[in-house]
Amino acid sequence: MKVLITGAGGLLGRCVIAEFARHHSVVDLVRADLDISDAAAIVEIFDREKSDVVINCAAMTNVDACETDRDGAFRDNADSPGRLAKACSNARAHLIHVSTDYIFDGTKDGPYAVDDTPNPISVYGASKLAGEEAIRSVSRHHAIVRVAGLFGSGGKNFASKAYDLLTTPGTVKGISDNHILPSYAADVAFYLRMVAENRVGGTIHAVNAGPPCSWLDFATHAKSLLGDRAKAEIVPVTEAELNRPAKRPMRSVLAHTADPARNLPALRDWREALAEFLGTPQTKN
Repeated sequence: MKVLITGAGGLLGRCVIAEFARHHSVVDLVRADLDISDAAAIVEIFDREKSDVVINCAAMTNVDACETDRDGAFRDNADSPGRLAKACSNARAHLIHVSTDYIFDGTKDGPYAVDDTPNPISVYGASKLAGEEAIRSVSRHHAIVRVAGLFGSGGKNFASKAYDLLTTPGTVKGISDNHILPSYAADVAFYLRMVAENRVGGTIHAVNAGPPCSWLDFATHAKSLLGDRAKAEIVPVTEAELNRPAKRPMRSVLAHTADPARNLPALRDWREALAEFLGTPQTKN
């Protein structure tokens, strides 16, 4: 297949490039190559590349910045995916769009299924939900893949910086009262390849297995894996104590979509993925 990847400079985009390039022809586009808010530029790229699959990793992902730039959030996370979906529909290309657990409010006791009713509590979540709805309204050839707590090499969020934070003397704040199942970017990239190769459509969830965790749990397990390399002290904090501009869902655990009939695999335990990420062999009992 010929696969076009937007948002190729981000954490997930880089992993998707690495995964797909081993098996398919890849066209990777950073924002300087293609701003998906530009409808004419999208048409020009589609006419030139004639790709079979488009994977959209482009988004405004700074949750707090979205609160103060609502217009920018909806431009990048809602209007632009809609334009991309329309171009994919016209070209009969299969669009795979990455969405988020933040479309939910985090009040459900159990894991969120793909058909649970969204109720975003932040501008970021609302804009990502609007992006999903825009795609569904114009394209039959699409998959929407929701991830949560994405982490991996080169990421800028707490989980992605765990190694640097924990191996530096000082204190690390671990949020104790919100819970998710995180998504390891390398594993998500593999999952997206399965979605692309099997032409899977609809809405699906891609999170790692294991028990739901708080970021305090995540940091504590990372510290145990690092052993003597860990120099920092972990300090529990609550979400309220951080007083961040955007509200976060307090329990946005997603139910992973594993479906052997469509070659959609279960993903490994997040603790095993974290061990790989930190360069620490997983201890087997």
